[in-house]
Amino acid sequence: MPMGFLKKHFSMYSHLPREIYVLAFGKVMTSMGALIWPMLTLIMSEKLGLNGQTIGLYMMMFSMFMGPFYLLGGKMADKYNKKHIIVTFDLIGNSLYFVCAVLPMSMTTLYLLAIASLFQAMEQPAYDALIADLTTYKDRERAYSLNYLSMNLGLVLAPTIGGILFNNYLSLSFFINGLADISSTLLLLVFIKNVKANNQDTKTMNEYEKGETGSIFKVFSERKLFFLLFVISGIAALIYNQFNFLMPLHIEEVFHGSGAFKFGILTSINAVVVVIGTPIFTQKLSGVIDIRIMYFGQLLESLGLAFFIFLNHYFIIAIVGMILFTIGEIFGSISKTPYLTKRIPDTHRGRVLSITNSFAGLIGVLSNYVIGTLIDYYPFRTVWVMIAVIGLFLIILYSIYLRLDKKVYSGLYEKNKVVT
Repeated sequence: MPMGFLKKHFSMYSHLPREIYVLAFGKVMTSMGALIWPMLTLIMSEKLGLNGQTIGLYMMMFSMFMGPFYLLGGKMADKYNKKHIIVTFDLIGNSLYFVCAVLPMSMTTLYLLAIASLFQAMEQPAYDALIADLTTYKDRERAYSLNYLSMNLGLVLAPTIGGILFNNYLSLSFFINGLADISSTLLLLVFIKNVKANNQDTKTMNEYEKGETGSIFKVFSERKLFFLLFVISGIAALIYNQFNFLMPLHIEEVFHGSGAFKFGILTSINAVVVVIGTPIFTQKLSGVIDIRIMYFGQLLESLGLAFFIFLNHYFIIAIVGMILFTIGEIFGSISKTPYLTKRIPDTHRGRVLSITNSFAGLIGVLSNYVIGTLIDYYPFRTVWVMIAVIGLFLIILYSIYLRLDKKVYSGLYEKNKVVT
């Protein structure tokens, strides 16, 4: 990239807490070794010989098991040392990748990956809440943007390498994945100190972030609008999940024999667009309310996936669709978690984030079973049309939610509305 571009757009990430940069570098290391999860659908279909319906069923089962662990992780994040939670569960989960590397490919491998995902689910709420604890109300978008950018910076080459190793050296992919994750965990162990949000007396926060007593049920009962957000998040997850479910299966059918490689290319394009686009869009959209960014992000994601309705043997259609989809993904990623953390008490961050993401993940993966069944009976093009119609319905829901949010959280729509 030209130095002028780097200076202009990446300078926005300056003056963040040191710990945020450590987390970002660790995320780069983890993502550089992420050779397995982008290929999970193809592992189940090509290596284990499962059909679409069975793949959807397994992913649904994984999600159902992950949900309670994700919720448990959120509760632990609000009660215990976040750093210890992340390190402990990371080490346990990542060690299973090394076990997978030495075992022959079988259903046992799939079950070990499922167990590893449970520990990763338990640590994620602590990770998200830690970023919020380390930053102020005004810096949060930049911090989450940097975290998202770092993840995709590591993914620029990882999926393509994973696609190259897929046919003959899959065990090496497991080893690299585990090594990268362990390295990231050790970095966090050495350089990160836990920060408790309720001890941050000098932090600036908006009026909706102030800590509260009482259970998570009390928090939600006073924020009934979040129940509509749960529905929206679930439908959005249904649509987004087709990136790693319907898309690779469709590409494998169209480009049989080179599907894994071409899907790896698309995933790398996704990462490149994120690396270039995230600082640009974060800067350009800094004055736009987060829920509106989420709305436009969903619009672009749905539009990008609609391109796959017309996928035949022209790979360029997939590339254009992926670029649009990725821009929408950027919009959503830089706005969703900041949106939530600005509207919930800091004493309940871990639980609220875990419940919201767990519900979205559950609905999204439950839908994969339905999508998997559909592709066993209908052409891919027909299923993509169904996804496009669902996307249109979601845009309508977002329009309604945006108006309601402005009424309920009017203080966030006034510039510089903060309290100390």
